[in-house]
Formats: sequence, structure tokens, C-alpha cells
Amino acid sequence: MAVQVAQLPERAPHSPAIDALCVVGHPSRLGGADTELDHQIRCWQAMGIQVHICHTGPLDGNALAMQMEQRGCIYHDPCDWKSLDGLHCISFCNGEFLAQLPEIRRYARSTSFVNCMTWNFDRELEMQQRGLIDFHLYQTQHAFERVSGKLKTLGTYRPLHFVPYFHTEDFPYHEARPGDKFRFGRISRGDADKFGSRQLWIYETMTAPVLKEGLIVGWDHRARGRFGCDPDPYIRTVAEGGVSQQEFYRYCEAIIMTTETFENLPRVGFEAMSSGSILVVDNRGGWQLQVEDGVTGWLCADDREFVYKASRCAFEREERDRMRRSAKEKLTREWGLETAMRTWERVFREWMELR
Repeated sequence: MAVQVAQLPERAPHSPAIDALCVVGHPSRLGGADTELDHQIRCWQAMGIQVHICHTGPLDGNALAMQMEQRGCIYHDPCDWKSLDGLHCISFCNGEFLAQLPEIRRYARSTSFVNCMTWNFDRELEMQQRGLIDFHLYQTQHAFERVSGKLKTLGTYRPLHFVPYFHTEDFPYHEARPGDKFRFGRISRGDADKFGSRQLWIYETMTAPVLKEGLIVGWDHRARGRFGCDPDPYIRTVAEGGVSQQEFYRYCEAIIMTTETFENLPRVGFEAMSSGSILVVDNRGGWQLQVEDGVTGWLCADDREFVYKASRCAFEREERDRMRRSAKEKLTREWGLETAMRTWERVFREWMELR
């Protein structure tokens, strides 16, 4: 049974085609999709939409810490699919949502899956073939192009695009930074593929006018196994969640980060832009949308370009300051509330026109 325990935010001057929706899953502070979901809920509520949450498992400490009830969301008992009767349901990269779709689809008014990755999930393809996913939602054209090929051969395929909202208030901007050392870092899950094979070499080879000091968040046995060692002593390593994201960005003058993966639209990029940390990242995927090379950060095609641009970042303080201000302005302009609202309005109109 759904129980409302808090008041919804005041309605914004927008008229969405729907009054309510249900998230199948739960937002969190860990993982890009779950963090993004948190921010989209803020956007929907600002539009005057009543947000329901039906989690796919028991609520753990991380879920409870999000305080979604206090923020005006309506909780359903986990996996109470019957309670979804008549609601438009949406899920962000949740495998259990895909597994339970045959039952969810019996009650939901519509079903939408947001694939935040750049590859298809096997069960995503299966559910598409069975006609159980009404809409597939995408944030970027390159992600759509990489995953749409198989889906559109498996029955009626309704792709929709939206601009995600990033809630900058969660990541305070820090412009004044200490100059006694050049502090840099990287943050990700502990997944070894999140680490480019030359990441430690880049840190060792880049130069700075002062001592270097690094911080890696998301280091564990998998990363250690990939490199066969720990970083040099001037780089501190902690596991996922070992320090808060806000503490990490306050510490890091620059995010110098290369991965083996093709990123869709990295939340790390948004968090860094909001916080005033300079991005020195791969010249591919979603990084190219977030970073204007030499304007809001640096894009790097190979490890030697990483070394050059990371070193330049360390030496050129005035250039860093210009970049961090430009990045903050770009974030607010392109992924702010008004821009996101307009694209979600189009999505909701499509939902209403389905049946």
C-alpha cells in the first residue's frame, strides 16, 4: 500500500502531460545511474509531478539515507507490482526491473527503460522482443547509436531522448584552491576496466611546479591486480565510498582520468564541473559533450597527450581558473533545470499518447 508522508514541492510554471510516475528501483549516492535518478526526481518534482518509488528489493542503509520520503516521494512496498496499477513506470539500468517486467507490465500504464550504458543488456533485448518495454530513453546520440541497432529489429521500438538534469547544489563550487601542491585524482567504481592501463604511468610522468599529491577513490584488489602494484606513496588510495564525493572534489584541483570503457555521459564530469575541478579526460564518448578542449578542460587522445595536458594544467594557474569558471557556466546552461524540464515534457507527452 502506498502512503504519502510529505508534501510535494510547489508546482513549477510547466504543464507536464502526466501528474504522477513510479520509479522502479531506488536512487543512491553510489553509481552513475542511481545518482542520475536522484537528480531526475528533483526535476520531476519541480515540474509538479508526484513521484512514487517501488524498489526491487529490501531498503538498505544507502537507500534510507537518501531520505526520499522526506523529499515528498510516495513509497510502495518493495516488489508490490499490483500497487503500480495505472502508473507510468520508469527504471534506470535496473536489472531486477527487467527481470520482473512480465509481472510489472500487467499493472503499469506504460514501461520505460533508461539504458545509461553504451551496450545492450541481454534481458533488455529479451524484454524488447516480448513487447514489454514501451519506451527506451537515452541521454546522448552516441549511446543511442550504439545500442539501438539490435533493439529496432525486435518489434515496436520507441526511442526517446532527454537532457538529464544535474543538481549543482549537491556539489559546491570551490574556486580558491591552495597552491602549495598540485592535487589531482580520479574517482570510479572499483571495476578494473574503469582504469586505463597507463593511468599510473601518466601520474608518474606528468610534471608540476610544486609537489604532486594524488587521491584515487575506488581502489581495491581489482585495480591492484590490473597494475600489479599500488601507486607511489604520494598517491593515497581508498575504496569506493572511502571519502565523500564532495570531499574528493574539494581536494582535487584536477581530475586526471583515463578508462578502458566508452562512457555515455559520466556523472564524474558533471560533479567535477560543478565543484570547480578541472577535467583532463579521454577524447571520446560523453567526455566530448562535457569538455570543450582548452576551454572547459582537456581532452586527450593518448597517454602522452595526457602527460602534456596534465602538466600544463599543473603549471598554468590562471588558465585553470578560467577553465573551471567556463565549465561551471556550461554545466548550468546545458544541463540545468529549465533545459531538462523541456525535454522531459516531450517524453511525458509521448507516454500519454501511447494508449
